[in-house]
Amino acid sequence: MKRKIALLWVLLMLILSVQAWAAERTPLRVAQFPLLIQSYMTPTQDVHDRLEKLVDRSLHVPLNGTLKAVQYIPEKECWAALEDARNEAVGKVKLKDLMRPVAEKLKADLVVMPVLTGYEQYQTMRWNRWGRYIVHSYAAVEIVGFDKAKAESFSKGASRHFNDEYATQGDVSQLAYEAMEEALQSAKIHDRIWTWKDR
Repeated sequence: MKRKIALLWVLLMLILSVQAWAAERTPLRVAQFPLLIQSYMTPTQDVHDRLEKLVDRSLHVPLNGTLKAVQYIPEKECWAALEDARNEAVGKVKLKDLMRPVAEKLKADLVVMPVLTGYEQYQTMRWNRWGRYIVHSYAAVEIVGFDKAKAESFSKGASRHFNDEYATQGDVSQLAYEAMEEALQSAKIHDRIWTWKDR
């Protein structure tokens, strides 16, 4: 019994010291936009949700409720800042070029916007000795954002193609997941979220 009480006491002291340490730090302000769809076809809600979960996972900080390392800016404020930046821009501006003004408006340290730029699947008949259906699938993703620590606007993309008889790995949803994972890695989103440790 004494051992359990001692263990609980140590755990309580650890939690209190972590909370005191977290209170001294300025949290990293992150503007995480939901998935923007710019593709010809629209994914199902399940696919949409799974793609957003991949982004959530790359921006996840364990024990953030206790550490208070990251403060996520509400979606509504993010969209309002993007709309203001678009209205103030002169001429036609790329999404990447709007990320710095969005970050400045939100006082954000990191802005991340995932964009589904390609998502389509259809089939054709290939006429040879035995007629067979060929599936044509294409998915493309772009991650745009701004990293205040590096004073860098970034845009990293990835795409996947499939042209063959139907197979699960050629399904457009699977291609989209793979493209999203590659784009997130290419943009180094997970690494960027951890820069708060070095501040």
